[in-house]
Amino acid sequence: MSYQISYSSILYTKWQQNSMFTGSSKLRLVDGELLTKKRNPNEAVKRKKIKKAKTEIEVEKSISTNEAKKEGKNRSYKLNKSKVRKKCNAFSRLEKSKKFLAFYSISFPCGLSDEIGYKIYNTWLTRCRKDCGLKSYLWVAERQGNGTIHFHLLINDFMPIKKVNGFMASCLASEKVKGVEVLKGINTDKYNGIDVKKVDKNRKSLIGYLTKYITKNNIEFTHLPWHCSRDVSRLFTTINFERPERDKYFDQIPESPGKYKIHITDNYKVAGFKFIPSDNIYSDLDGINEYIYTN
Repeated sequence: MSYQISYSSILYTKWQQNSMFTGSSKLRLVDGELLTKKRNPNEAVKRKKIKKAKTEIEVEKSISTNEAKKEGKNRSYKLNKSKVRKKCNAFSRLEKSKKFLAFYSISFPCGLSDEIGYKIYNTWLTRCRKDCGLKSYLWVAERQGNGTIHFHLLINDFMPIKKVNGFMASCLASEKVKGVEVLKGINTDKYNGIDVKKVDKNRKSLIGYLTKYITKNNIEFTHLPWHCSRDVSRLFTTINFERPERDKYFDQIPESPGKYKIHITDNYKVAGFKFIPSDNIYSDLDGINEYIYTN
């Protein structure tokens, strides 16, 4: 039996993990050594067979894709809520984040298309990275009640609100000049659609609220519904251990079944926490993430 502890649950599985921690996009920890993930050689052979098998249908798929685009159909994406929650928690537990963490909401004039909304947002984000020192972040897209896309952004770098609002006003003005219909009647100079809240006291409860808030929607998107900076992507989000280490972690969590929400399948059992775990249980995870983030 193997175990995997995240910020909201513990997983019981028969599958053994090679890395002490998982959840990082690029790294794994094996026998105390931090390694870059490498592809399995056997997977390369498997991929070649799959590629060969798909060759005959590539032309047909291309035709279908083009026809779908002509009909206004696009590829859809759905938010991986569990992954976003884990990354939010890992990000917020960094020492830098404990000193400063801010939650931004970025909205647009009603009726702006997703295509233009994403384009403007990406331009704005690039400007913030270039001129406001933004380095570490995680963002999630959401749809407002009026159907217009908007974004939520979690950062640990301070940015002046007036300055970033000015950047967005410039982005909107640029698209207005290009003839975007929705923006024609909008005074982009007076745009003030960026709101910011500093995450301060009651951090645990507030982070729980934020992760629940930004992952509450189940809608599909035609673009990526979330993304994070490379340094946040590299952070681990789960602890893996075997039976000999069981007591080290189980001694720090309640024994009562009533403290967990249980889900069982043939291959694993998940016990979701109905409580907020002690910080001590994540000390090793926090330590390796701090090392990854600062090096």
